[in-house]
Amino acid sequence: MLYLLVIGPILAGIVNILFKKRDTRPFIIGVQIAQLAYALWIFIQVRTDDTIFNFMSGVPDGLAITLMADIISSVFVLLTTIIFLMMLLFAYHKEYFNTQFAFLFLVLQGLIISLFLSTDLFNLFVMLEVSTVVVAILIMFNKEKQAIYDGMIYFFVNVIGTAFLLFGIGMLYRTTGFLDMRAISEAIVEVESPRAVLLPFAFMMTTLSLKTAVVPLFSWLPKAHGTPSAPPVVSAVLSGLFIKTGVYMFIRFSAMFEPVIQVQEIFFVIGFITSIFGFIMAMGQNDIKMILAYSTVSQIGLIMIGLNMGSEIAYWGALFHVFSHALFKSTLFLAAGQVYHQYGTRDIRMMRGVLRAMPLTGFALIFGILGVTGAPLFNGSISKYMITYGSYRPIVQFGLNLINLGTITYFVKFGSILFGKDNRPEESKPPREDLLSELLVFIMGGLILLTGVYGPVSMDILFGYQVEVFTAEYFEKGIVYALMILAGVGIYNGIIKQSGLLDRISHVELTFNAVITSMTGFFLFIAGYLYLVL
Repeated sequence: MLYLLVIGPILAGIVNILFKKRDTRPFIIGVQIAQLAYALWIFIQVRTDDTIFNFMSGVPDGLAITLMADIISSVFVLLTTIIFLMMLLFAYHKEYFNTQFAFLFLVLQGLIISLFLSTDLFNLFVMLEVSTVVVAILIMFNKEKQAIYDGMIYFFVNVIGTAFLLFGIGMLYRTTGFLDMRAISEAIVEVESPRAVLLPFAFMMTTLSLKTAVVPLFSWLPKAHGTPSAPPVVSAVLSGLFIKTGVYMFIRFSAMFEPVIQVQEIFFVIGFITSIFGFIMAMGQNDIKMILAYSTVSQIGLIMIGLNMGSEIAYWGALFHVFSHALFKSTLFLAAGQVYHQYGTRDIRMMRGVLRAMPLTGFALIFGILGVTGAPLFNGSISKYMITYGSYRPIVQFGLNLINLGTITYFVKFGSILFGKDNRPEESKPPREDLLSELLVFIMGGLILLTGVYGPVSMDILFGYQVEVFTAEYFEKGIVYALMILAGVGIYNGIIKQSGLLDRISHVELTFNAVITSMTGFFLFIAGYLYLVL
């Protein structure tokens, strides 16, 4: 009964509304624990038996609205339940954890899980549209002027972007007669020519490229994930988890079209451009949330590189990086939220001495930074090792090292908040964060280390893929990482701090009209490329 994973949190949100005069927080946490337990049971069932299907009506397979849990979707669902439990525990004592927030947050959880389980294209379209509305409201939750502007930009850009998906679904249905992805994959081989599905593919991939925020369709993400007044748990879920729905659908749609269309090369290049652009923009930011938002752009680019490299180990490394990124980016956003609440600013130039002032949060930040930069023994090192190992071309390995050097450099800048002297007057310091949220962020940081130390074991447990980490190569990677730290410190102190170029670049952003134009241009580019190669 996979549908329980979808309707469970939504029903909990409705109960929360009905009993709004009572404290429903313990009930909500109880539902989250039950969700996690059920998701874990489904995950174990998939690993021990096989793919699980739920047909939502009595019509034949291929026509019914179907929920499917396989080795990939079951991991994504399990990850969703873990992250949401952590987020709600973090928010337990926060003032924004009220009836309206809990309802929206729980509905979003059900929508995300439905996107991971559904195989019906129209169902996916509906869930994307509804989730767009919910996310926009969460971004605007505190009703501040900038948040309302960012939320409306997010809403309109994504509604228009999702329309591309609807056009593609309609054309694909006209061609194949199916809406189920598995049925389409079988029927698509019967089309007269691959060009018959050229336009549906271009429409659908435009939407997914927008959802994953690849270049040039990225500019909505920093606004949504870095909006000033959004609660930290909202930014953490959007950056750590929700953006992965686009990655997941990219995987499924690519597999669906694979019998007639393969475009790994072009998305491999797009991934490289996205990753490099992301770290350049992150270097120029001084806002703590904007650094993390552009970091997500860069890391999504790295995931796209791994998925489209054409190597099995790189593919599974990219999937493990999805899991790792969810942990360390959620941790970083939550910790950053605690820091700017304590310091009263989001400008990292005004923050110093975080490790001494907030030890648990400071160590969580260190664990998150070591994870995202691929430090040995942390989860990011395993996924990046697998992606790098999957490439046999020196130019690609050079590009991957360049991306990691860029990541290290902007996190050298970010990490400067940990040390130095805290110059805040004692009377200006707000009360300490509640112990539960501090402990939770520290525990999440510990998970980053745990899934790195036991990286190959984690990979085997999660995806059933056995990877052998060669000691000599891993040690060599550790030496390269240490050299990159030195290079990153040198680049930051010698170039970034002294040059105003990156500061000017950091303010570059696309207007709403430019975003829509770039979306149209991206569609035409993909369609033109396919017309030439098919």
